[in-house]
Amino acid sequence: MKQNLALNPIDHVLALIEKTFSKRPKAGEMVPLEASFGRVLSRPLVSHENVPEFAKSTVDGYAVKFFSTPTTFKLVGKAQMGKETDAVIREGECMYVPTGGMLPEGADTMVMIEDTEVLEDGRVAINKGVTERENIIERGSDMSIGKMVLDAGRVIGVHEIGAFASLGVYEVEVLSSPTVVILSTGDELVTSSAPLALGQIREINTYTLAASAQRLGFKVLLKGVLPDDQEVLRSQIKEAIEMADLVLISGGSSVGEKDYTQELLDDVCDQGVLLAGMAIKPGKPTILAKHGDKPVIGLPGHPVSAIVVFELLAKQILKTWGYQVPLSHAIPVKLTRAIYGAKGRDTFQMVHIENREGEWVAVPTSGKSGMITLLVNSNGYVMIPHEKRSYEAGEIVDAYYF
Repeated sequence: MKQNLALNPIDHVLALIEKTFSKRPKAGEMVPLEASFGRVLSRPLVSHENVPEFAKSTVDGYAVKFFSTPTTFKLVGKAQMGKETDAVIREGECMYVPTGGMLPEGADTMVMIEDTEVLEDGRVAINKGVTERENIIERGSDMSIGKMVLDAGRVIGVHEIGAFASLGVYEVEVLSSPTVVILSTGDELVTSSAPLALGQIREINTYTLAASAQRLGFKVLLKGVLPDDQEVLRSQIKEAIEMADLVLISGGSSVGEKDYTQELLDDVCDQGVLLAGMAIKPGKPTILAKHGDKPVIGLPGHPVSAIVVFELLAKQILKTWGYQVPLSHAIPVKLTRAIYGAKGRDTFQMVHIENREGEWVAVPTSGKSGMITLLVNSNGYVMIPHEKRSYEAGEIVDAYYF
């Protein structure tokens, strides 16, 4: 039976997700190192080698035994890059070593070539005292056998790829990309470029939600537009639940005559509807259901509401599953005019963040949550907590970039 929408606080909803959906949907998969960028490491990277495997020079210069005052040394050879040297340095001797070259046995200091002079008799004069172990990268100082290099759950970026390559690891086990099916409901929705009949609108939520999902790391398996027909919806929701790790249903989540989503999810999902309604504006008509270990979310049909709620809940689901989610980029801004929240609800006010003569400001953008231009004209938002109710013009607040 359809419930009235309740004002469930956001913190309560996020805590419920963390408690209810803690089981990760899939194990890892092996991918080539060059395909691992942006993926999430599924198990720790532990070094099986010493990096570097030998003490090496950080400068072009001469390897010597430690000394404290300027002196001259006999040059006994040159180290070759990429080759082992079997030379042994004794008191009064030096050996030329290029940057990255192997330090010969017996040497414990590298002197930069800029601090030296080659004399006519071939000896090398060093014009300053040095510090012991100066200009040397020690064996295993970067990575040593058994050392944890990267934790599981780390998002693989440029630096992480460098760490794998330095250890000769060219296949990486990453978390499988979570999958999502996106369904949009409504008899009025059209996916054609043909002229619209009066009463019809072009469907956009499957496109915007798919883009948001892909940006967060989901793999979109299917997106479809369905009529307000209970049996069609029931069949498609059942298929979607079997297919994907997460199911999104945009539209039909309110309490109107043809808003079937809540009733259908309570029937189709073996755990039923966990909650109906969130204390958020836009986005009050939000439904959270569970089938097995899978979350099923009924989103509002209005484009702004659907995106705001999806971003909020999907990030929490990903974190609960062990994926790292980028933090929202916040910036202190001055409001150009007053903004007002909804009674009893946390309000997400769309804004355009810009720099005016060296000062960051947020210009509130206005429009109904059904207007896609509200998003087009906005590049971020300010959250007005339910207990705050309003911010005044000129007040400094945190704004968050999309």
